[in-house]
Amino acid sequence: MLNAVTDPLHRFPVFRTSDPEELRELGSTLFGAAGIDLKNTDGFEARVNLIRLQETGLAFGATTADLVIDNFATDFIRLQIAHRGRAATTVAGRTTDINEHQFAIAPAGSRSLMVCEAGHERLTLRLSEQALLQRMTALLGAKPKGELTFQSAIAAGGPHAQGLADLIRFLAQQLDSAVCPLPVAVCRELEQAVQIAFLYAARHAFSHLLESQESMPAPWVVRRIEEFIEANWQQPLTIDRLAAEAGVSTRAIFRAFERSRGYSPMAFAKAIRLKRAREILTSGDPRVSVTAAAFKSNFASPSRFAKDYREAFGELPSETILRTRQ
Repeated sequence: MLNAVTDPLHRFPVFRTSDPEELRELGSTLFGAAGIDLKNTDGFEARVNLIRLQETGLAFGATTADLVIDNFATDFIRLQIAHRGRAATTVAGRTTDINEHQFAIAPAGSRSLMVCEAGHERLTLRLSEQALLQRMTALLGAKPKGELTFQSAIAAGGPHAQGLADLIRFLAQQLDSAVCPLPVAVCRELEQAVQIAFLYAARHAFSHLLESQESMPAPWVVRRIEEFIEANWQQPLTIDRLAAEAGVSTRAIFRAFERSRGYSPMAFAKAIRLKRAREILTSGDPRVSVTAAAFKSNFASPSRFAKDYREAFGELPSETILRTRQ
């Protein structure tokens, strides 16, 4: 029996069924599956959780039976990461395993066949080609020529792949554990971080451009970005906005920050947000709480906020509130 409460994205259930016919109908009506075949259905159970964000989607699927899904072409790219067990996806005659050693990428616009072993569970990230191209343009400083096509597999052991998987799981955890909906800025920043991590982890026609060295921008770029972050700390600080403000690629921005400051633009943004949170906590407003200050300052997790706050100011945010009120 699967444990629905502990599954990733358990706060966003789409269906849970023990009826093979119901699964076929749900697969067709909700996900556009051309057909679903099952074997070993005694005690069968299947479940899907799904959340759609602004430019991406994140899903969790689990089955206790051997399962074959014939998928019509979609308008999004699918990155499939095994949570437990084994599966494989076939596109245009090429089969890619999905297991602990490898992630699979199914392109948009192509029909695919997925074969899942009994007990298989996976996370699926849905990605927009247009959004990925926008992120690539911001990273490089100019729109690359040609199509953004991806190889079908990502080795799970690579550092970029591990970072991508960790970031996806972190996003799922934050979506599941939030006391209230995550701030819009947090969702947008996490969503773009996942997209960028995918572009670095996957192999594609522009991978060599991401890996190449870039010239150092003028010194004023760092200060301009710092001023922009200070003025817009409550807004989503996406790479598109940073690149547009500086007029250079975000790779150049991050390199300039590392060289001249020793930290990233996002680390600077976190420091500004912590400073604003401290102002909220010391305001003397009796309605202020740690959770409220965390979300108002665009932190995804109150517990993570408390840890970062103590590292910055030498005390917990709850201690700041208590001391202020005394």
